[in-house]
Amino acid sequence: MDKFDRSIQLDLIQALYDSSPEGLTHDKYNEIEGRFGGVINTVANLKYLEGHGLITVRIDRYINSSYEVSSELMGITPKGIDFIRDDGGLGAILNVVNIRLHSDTINQLEAIINSSSAPAEERANLISTLRKLPEDAIKHLNLKLLDAGLAHLPNAFHAIQTAIQNL
Repeated sequence: MDKFDRSIQLDLIQALYDSSPEGLTHDKYNEIEGRFGGVINTVANLKYLEGHGLITVRIDRYINSSYEVSSELMGITPKGIDFIRDDGGLGAILNVVNIRLHSDTINQLEAIINSSSAPAEERANLISTLRKLPEDAIKHLNLKLLDAGLAHLPNAFHAIQTAIQNL
C-alpha cells in the first residue's frame, strides 16, 4: 500500500470541501484513517496536504508519542477549494497579468527588424508579415520575444523571424 495514496488524499479533500465550513465528522474521519492504514499514515498525509496549503488541521502529539487529530477543526483552504473545483478558482482571476499593446509596439518591432543586418528584402517581408498579424498573434509574439530576449539579447532579429514563422 502506498503511504501517500493520491485517491485517498483526494477523497479527504473532497470530504472537507463537502463539509465546509464544518470539519469532518468522527465517522468520516475514522473511515479515512482506516483507508490510510492507521493514525501514523493519516497524520503523515494530513501534514503533507497542510504543507501544500490545501487543508488546515490541528494535530496534537503527546509524551507517549500518540497523536490526536481534531477532525472537527479540519478545514479546506481556498487553495484546496480551487484544487477540487479544477477551474483555477479565484486565483486564476486575481493573478492575471495584463499585457497591453500600444500602437508603438509594432513600430518598435519594425525598428528592431530594420536595424538588423539581414538583407533588405528579408526585412521588408518580415515587416509586411508583422503588419498583417492579428492582435492575438502580436501578443503571442511579444511573449515569445520576451522569453527569447531574456535568454539571448543579441539575437533579437532571429527570435522575431522564428516566432513569426511559427505562428
